[in-house]
Amino acid sequence: MAAMDSETLTIGLDARKLTDYGIGTYVGNLLRGFAARPEVSLTVLARAGHEDRVAGLAPGAKVIPVSAREYSLSEHYRVPAVLWREKIDIFHVPHYVVPFALRHPVVATVHDVIQLYYPPQRRPQLALTYLRLVMSSTLRRARRVITGSLSSRRDLIKVFGADRAKVEVVANGVDPNLERRPRVEDLEELKERMGLRPPLILVVANDKPHKNLDTVLRAYHLGVRKHGLPGQLVFAGGVQPEGRLARKAEGFGIGDRVRFVGRVSSVDLAKLYHLSAVLLHIALYEGFGLPILEGMQTGLPVITSNIGAMQELGEGVARLVNPLDVQEISRTIERVLTDDPLRRRMVEAGKARAGKMSWEKTVDGTMAVYRKVLAAAGPAAGRY
Repeated sequence: MAAMDSETLTIGLDARKLTDYGIGTYVGNLLRGFAARPEVSLTVLARAGHEDRVAGLAPGAKVIPVSAREYSLSEHYRVPAVLWREKIDIFHVPHYVVPFALRHPVVATVHDVIQLYYPPQRRPQLALTYLRLVMSSTLRRARRVITGSLSSRRDLIKVFGADRAKVEVVANGVDPNLERRPRVEDLEELKERMGLRPPLILVVANDKPHKNLDTVLRAYHLGVRKHGLPGQLVFAGGVQPEGRLARKAEGFGIGDRVRFVGRVSSVDLAKLYHLSAVLLHIALYEGFGLPILEGMQTGLPVITSNIGAMQELGEGVARLVNPLDVQEISRTIERVLTDDPLRRRMVEAGKARAGKMSWEKTVDGTMAVYRKVLAAAGPAAGRY
């Protein structure tokens, strides 16, 4: 009997990147979503030692620890080995590495091609060659490929010649609880602990080339000098508190106006959103841009780039700017901070946009992709 005709759909999910920034949010919400579906039987691969984390999100799942390190040659044989006897209808790899020896029907999520357009500094050429090889293999071998935006879909087709019929857009969601404003006492405690002086201009990002943080800092410096911007610019995420951006801020003479709070918990991040006056997400490239959606959910006006996935997400809601135009960015920050009617329109439109994008819809869309794969396999398809 075909798996799609039986009462239970048995899904395998590679959750080894559960604690990673970005992909971890995606994986965690898939786990929660699948665990809530009575028609789903879930088998999860986890990093050794992370079994309890997975069990906390998906209590009924079968959890299999795997010692293979991501992006290593060992995962190409260790992952298939632990799955060899598992009866799974679909195995979902939520990133671009599908092990070569895997024999189960696979759906892969390829979030973006950032590392090809903006390779990490000091990345060996051999590593980039491996990335191209593995991503090409995944796009070829996966029964379906999920990506988060039309922009990413176009890139996968353009750069790798991916089969248009196989690449499906399933947008990410946002946590509806972000809309709930924290207690005043908790916000005040965070301000005191982090040394924050509102109004805050918030940036949630890692210090990677495509995040365009140097341009953001220059635009803020110009705004302080030319427009007398009040408050502070706050970087939350993988930006070193005493790193190169901090030194550049000191060189600009605005060291006391720029805060680097580092990686923060999800609870503190929610507080930062609610303490802030505007969110900046002016990257050069994104596969989706989750902070944009999170900012909208919390009632923040958002300024983002007028290109790619950021334009898709922000069109008609955010203020879109040329990510290379320092003066335009600076002027837009100043206007959003001072034009109250504009802010109210942006906040209202942003909440409406976020309200249409839930993780439940992401899970629905993902399940629909699985069923397409099983339907295409025909009535003879059975579990491995």
